[in-house]
Amino acid sequence: MAERPLHHLVLLRGLAREARHWGGFLKDLESAYEKQGLRVRISTLDFPGCGRHSEMPPVLSVEAMTAFVREKFAEMMALEASGQVERPAHRRLVAISLGGMVAAEWLSKWPTDFDSAVLINSSMRGLSKMHDRLRMASWWRIPLILKSGTVKERERQILEWISNRPDRQAEVLPDWTHIQETRPVSYLATLTQLAAASRFNAPDRIGTPLLVLASRQDRMVNPTCSEAIASYYKAQILFHPTAGHDLPLDAGPWCALMIAEWKN
Repeated sequence: MAERPLHHLVLLRGLAREARHWGGFLKDLESAYEKQGLRVRISTLDFPGCGRHSEMPPVLSVEAMTAFVREKFAEMMALEASGQVERPAHRRLVAISLGGMVAAEWLSKWPTDFDSAVLINSSMRGLSKMHDRLRMASWWRIPLILKSGTVKERERQILEWISNRPDRQAEVLPDWTHIQETRPVSYLATLTQLAAASRFNAPDRIGTPLLVLASRQDRMVNPTCSEAIASYYKAQILFHPTAGHDLPLDAGPWCALMIAEWKN
């Protein structure tokens, strides 16, 4: 019997988040690909100032963030080239929010790195207005989050903003608090990433097949931003009816299944 094909997923997180914030979604992906009769290898990348690189100073632009993660990606490719790691049948980039902007820049500059890509609840200057990219009704949350007295309170407020499920918020709050305590993202890094995201312009062209996933009830970014991305790049778009901005947190099994079932 022929061995099942191997798919390689490379995951990018969003603003001031890191690889560990994917949490149980990685297991959701493994299960979804298993149901499709496929093997999957999952790699996660962090931006400067976050996660494994939390002690690094943040970079000032999405372009610089892209160059950084692509260098880490090149290290993975070197392992494949040397035969230390199996070469996959298909390679897919999966990115959420700010990660989606980095993904768009990556795909526009290096179109052969990935066979396909999935963008989740992202937005881009030139395709959507600022008050949609960060809902005007939510702007008041930012100073409150930055001024939070404790790490736990800060993470609780973030979760209340990006998740529509109180049960999931309560479940992951201890983990998210631990993440910020052990590998803190500084206020400077958060504000630098926010400024970089606000300045990033949508690339003129992306030739890589795209799937866009969006949450109808996203209270951070208007889902019309995902519609604009899908329309501009002629991508398929799928909506979840109730999830918040962190779609993999609120509806992990659904999100993973949509990614695994997509055949491009």
